[in-house]
Amino acid sequence: MKKIKVSHLVPGMRLAEDIFLPNTTVTLIGANTDLSVEMIKRIEALGILEVAIDETEENSKDEKEKKLIPILIKNHERAVTAVEEIIKPSSEYPLEEQVIRGLANDLLAQVELDSSLLLNLTHLKSYDNYLFSHSVNVAILTILIGEVLGYSKEELNQLGVAALLHDLGMLSISPEIWQKQGSLSTAELAEIKKHPLYGEEILKAGDFSEEVLAVAGEHHERCDGSGYPHGKKGKEISFKARILGVTDVYDACISFRPHREQMTPQQALEQLLTEKEKYDPVVLNAFISVMAIYPIGSLVLLNTGEVAKVIRVSKNNPFRPELRIYFDREGRRLVKPPRVNLAEDKYNTLYIDQTLAAEEHKKFMSMLDQD
Repeated sequence: MKKIKVSHLVPGMRLAEDIFLPNTTVTLIGANTDLSVEMIKRIEALGILEVAIDETEENSKDEKEKKLIPILIKNHERAVTAVEEIIKPSSEYPLEEQVIRGLANDLLAQVELDSSLLLNLTHLKSYDNYLFSHSVNVAILTILIGEVLGYSKEELNQLGVAALLHDLGMLSISPEIWQKQGSLSTAELAEIKKHPLYGEEILKAGDFSEEVLAVAGEHHERCDGSGYPHGKKGKEISFKARILGVTDVYDACISFRPHREQMTPQQALEQLLTEKEKYDPVVLNAFISVMAIYPIGSLVLLNTGEVAKVIRVSKNNPFRPELRIYFDREGRRLVKPPRVNLAEDKYNTLYIDQTLAAEEHKKFMSMLDQD
């Protein structure tokens, strides 16, 4: 229990003690109540200065996630390490489809465990392992799209294999180029654009399906013909490569990369929609249904002034996601950030005013990363 000023209250905080009407024994709001916007306004209007907040009790969702998060983090890190060990040039392990299939099955199991928590983890990147974490994150996003499109488990596994290997050709390019700080030269960019060809050649030497080869060779082709390496259009591009065309771009945009400015999830989604002629409309619609209007990981400003992070989305109510409020109206970091589901009736007057612009997003994320 902690006493805090009424001016510091945010929706979703839980009362530890009853609040009484001033100078009476009449209960205004009972203990163990999650505060709504209206309740906070009533407390302020009555001139109450302090209330007791429960910072220890967790709801059932919090308890479940507290157990799942360490498991998913460990599995995610293990997947990134496994990809690096299996596909790096000096690997002692053979590059065999069965090995990659096992890894794809592990990722599918993680998606089934809790896809929303897993999507939150895809924002954990570093320059040192970008190529390998990118492959894992793209595989996760791709499997989620496959689920929306009605793929069977076997098809999802094949899709995961293709996604895990889609950037294999980057390993044929000097790390000095794809890990370069700052903009790439024309010659360096031309070399980067050869990686689909390199990847396809490497996979041809193994026992991989034509679909996996096509994804490696075509994931940078675009439906309007503006892609590379061959400038293929529309249905000339394999459908699985069209899926990777969306997930690869999205994850690259939201990642920390040495030669390109990182985008917010909202900016990355907006870029895909701005350039929608480049992508298959069926794939793009499936991706939007997964990410919703406010993608998981977005930082948003609420109409009451708090800053929150989108932690879960609703396909049935895309404008009303589930949030965790990290900063109060005055920008103070909350010790125990409350979770708020905007789809619940008690929060019907609380809504997202706007997503944070890139600089604000970066500022608040840096404060969160200090934890």
